[in-house]
Amino acid sequence: MKRHLKVLARFLALLILIQGCSIYKQVSPPYEEAMKHNARVRVKYPHHQAVKFNSIEVIEDNIYGVKKVSGKTVKTLVNVEKAKKIQVKDKTASIIVSIAIPVVLIGVLIAGFSVDPFGKDYTYRY
Repeated sequence: MKRHLKVLARFLALLILIQGCSIYKQVSPPYEEAMKHNARVRVKYPHHQAVKFNSIEVIEDNIYGVKKVSGKTVKTLVNVEKAKKIQVKDKTASIIVSIAIPVVLIGVLIAGFSVDPFGKDYTYRY
């Protein structure tokens, strides 16, 4: 019984981690796609530093990342020369991953619990 609880606890922890998963796709200049979709944006700088914004805006040929901090909207200038990548959140892929992986894991767990390693079949029959 303890083994089943450990497996269930790990499975639930994995589900919680996957729910926070976001997938980003790279956008090329002039970054109109990011502004058009008004989606979350991640700017990656050298040394693996990433900054996330709620959206981006272009004002007088400068790109600003828009973020809410303590209920106030803050605009931060994005240094395009130093940025390695500007990525937009792919909402479709994020939703698919958030749903598909748990469904597959649940299917594997159900299949694993319905077969006994000693040859007995515990599946319910009508």
